[in-house]
Amino acid sequence: MTTRPLTDQQKKVLGLIEEYSSGHGFPPTLREISRAVGIANINAVRGHISALEKKGYIAKDPDKARSIRVLHSPSALSRLRGKLHDIARTDEGVACCVVYGLAWATQRRRPILTGRAQRIIEDAFERECVEHGWKLLDGRIWPDHVRLVVEVWPNHSPEQAVRRFKRMANFARRRHAKHFPEKGLWHRGYVVTTDLDILDDLIEQMLNEQETK
Repeated sequence: MTTRPLTDQQKKVLGLIEEYSSGHGFPPTLREISRAVGIANINAVRGHISALEKKGYIAKDPDKARSIRVLHSPSALSRLRGKLHDIARTDEGVACCVVYGLAWATQRRRPILTGRAQRIIEDAFERECVEHGWKLLDGRIWPDHVRLVVEVWPNHSPEQAVRRFKRMANFARRRHAKHFPEKGLWHRGYVVTTDLDILDDLIEQMLNEQETK
């Protein structure tokens, strides 16, 4: 969870990175950040980037260009819920999580999850995991379906997990409507199992049934 505050200039730089990455599908360079926020000195921009990384707002690969990635943090509501759980000790004594294998397809198996649309959905799934304290152990997105392996708290049912992932993805689709030409996104059904050895077989069965329909 990010707790260290930002300076006004760091907020501008972080906001520019988020906006640029959302609009282009990749992060800006230091020079592009410099021009956009009005910082003439590239070393000053580099200093702000380093501070954002140390404070936990971004991550980057020093050996790659355009590798800045904004790290998601739980919303204020999620943090409040966490505090209430701590106060009420609802999770006291809980030392385990549950791993679900989940999968579902697009409406009529349309191959719409490609390119920028695929990255938008990936980002939506990552945000949802951060929001609820889940761990996305494996996430794969094909043009016509998704396959997730997620570790959740025992009080989160598979139905809740699927519903929340779909809802976050639908929100992202509305926000980036130009990358999703059709309104509908997901097929109603889904696959869920705690036995990961049979997950792929269940997915194949689901896709075959939808193709037949």
